[in-house]
Amino acid sequence: MKYSFVLPAYKATFFKEALDSILTQTYKEFELIIVNDASPEDLDSIVNSYSDARIRYYKNEKNIGGKDLVAQWNHCLEYAQGDYIILASDDDVYHQEYLEKMDVLVNKYTEVNVFRPRVQYIDENGKITGICGCIADKVSWLEYWYYWGHVGSSIGHIIFNRTKLIENGGFVNFPMGWGSDDATILMMGKNGICFESEILYSFRNSGQNISSALNSYNSLVKKVEAREKFYILLKKNLNECQADTALERYYRNVSIENINNIFQSITVHLISQTSFISALRVLPQLINIEYIKPLVALKRIFMNIYK
Repeated sequence: MKYSFVLPAYKATFFKEALDSILTQTYKEFELIIVNDASPEDLDSIVNSYSDARIRYYKNEKNIGGKDLVAQWNHCLEYAQGDYIILASDDDVYHQEYLEKMDVLVNKYTEVNVFRPRVQYIDENGKITGICGCIADKVSWLEYWYYWGHVGSSIGHIIFNRTKLIENGGFVNFPMGWGSDDATILMMGKNGICFESEILYSFRNSGQNISSALNSYNSLVKKVEAREKFYILLKKNLNECQADTALERYYRNVSIENINNIFQSITVHLISQTSFISALRVLPQLINIEYIKPLVALKRIFMNIYK
């Protein structure tokens, strides 16, 4: 089997729509592994409504993702048999030609371990709220991080080489999985990263996922901790990478220069999605984080809270 869609399932609201988008792909040769993470919702009825031999359904005896989201991702990875893996979501949508068009890239660039299409962002009603940027069909590792702030982050649309992912230790585990998508690309993309310029995936900001849900104090602390871990990892890799040409050195140097501003903006956005009291509680912890410039950041944070 060439492709494995692996879907850690917990929420029922958009689950059927997510399954339909996978099972109606124009490229038919894949397996769909669904792992019910001890959900209190009736996922069984939804799965049992399908009669499709490509589906393999498993149920965790105890919930894993609630305590360690990425541990659940890596647990699901153990069931996959395909050469390439897609970590699907229970609320996002694949466009019908997603796998067919991505397969062209996979066949063209056999040395590459990371492939992704252009992504659009939708709300709970399916309305488009944003579209990520677009770059060439193959970019170097350094060029990708130069454009990183332009192309957006998520994981469900990405195709990884399964063998290389396992050799690399699986998905990088950060608190709440926050930044684990980018960190996994960071570690897997040294042979380049491939892009399909067509929009083939819809990422749903439903208010039920970790991207769009209102932060509590505890979730905010975990997200900031995860971002700090990724900041350190990215900066270390950029500083250590080999840049042989003037263009590569330019990509590396500008990426390092921009990294503080990008992470500061991300952190400000996280705090603006948090209740006022929780935001106040976390501010003293930000002072010791290298990429936060306290005076500028605090001003922007309060402007976001009060707007």
